[in-house]
Amino acid sequence: MPTLEQIKQQLSHINGVESLFGRKEIKELPSILWDDEIVEGMITGTYNNGIAALFATNKRLIFVDKGLIFGLKVEDFPYDKITSVQYETGMLLGKITIFTSGNKAILKDTDKVLTKTFSESVRAKINNVNGNLSTNYHHSSSSQPTLSMEEKLNQLERLQKLRDSGILTDKELVVQKAKILG
Repeated sequence: MPTLEQIKQQLSHINGVESLFGRKEIKELPSILWDDEIVEGMITGTYNNGIAALFATNKRLIFVDKGLIFGLKVEDFPYDKITSVQYETGMLLGKITIFTSGNKAILKDTDKVLTKTFSESVRAKINNVNGNLSTNYHHSSSSQPTLSMEEKLNQLERLQKLRDSGILTDKELVVQKAKILG
């Protein structure tokens, strides 16, 4: 199994809010991932009434919800079992729906900017599941799209909710606000 440091290195292309919101879930990955599994992407949102992270690996999609105090919920979808991926973006937030035979999983309240990119990378994985093509989901500061004022406000609201619930400290809140506001 990959170590936490190896996983953080794999996710080093993810910056800002997503890595912050999924911090607890990232720490759980060493016990969840398979030996030859590589994390290629991540997006956070609301899943089954909890804040969760959706990880795209080279083998599968994994929903991870590490509760506020205790508990862990994990649900995975191997790419060969996924029939389709649907996404929606609204004025401020997005939603990703993953369909498998007889099952459907919905990640709501996702970052509007990342929703399409993440979904399209998963679609490419599904299409190439029998090939050796590696479709990495990269979101680095050099390729980061410019956020609209509405998107920045949405991210700031999410940060404030995390601060109010005790997940973020005042110092962490200030650092993340600075990243969002540029």
